[in-house]
Amino acid sequence: MSQDVLVVLNSSRFGQGNPQLGERLMKNFLNSLVSNSTRPTAILLYNSAVVLASEESAVLEDLQALEKEGIEVLVNEESLSFYNLDTVLKAGKSCPLSEMSEKMMNADLIVKP
Repeated sequence: MSQDVLVVLNSSRFGQGNPQLGERLMKNFLNSLVSNSTRPTAILLYNSAVVLASEESAVLEDLQALEKEGIEVLVNEESLSFYNLDTVLKAGKSCPLSEMSEKMMNADLIVKP
């Protein structure tokens, strides 16, 4: 029986330190999910993490590859609207926070780097 594992990202950067390092670490993290045999069920993006699924994102190819492998990518619609990214979403599906909350409450494991 497989577990329902979610990766929940609330920032376009990995960690709180240097912004450039945080961006590189996020790219490495998402790239490692593509090549790892253990994968999450879904990736949830909210707040500034929604930029990761937009057309200018350095990790867009990784998110699209994960989607093709059957990993659900959910992108918070309110955050997309706040950052004016509604029209440039290139990976995942826009969804309300209520849908994301339900997924989190039913998950077996939440990974929040």
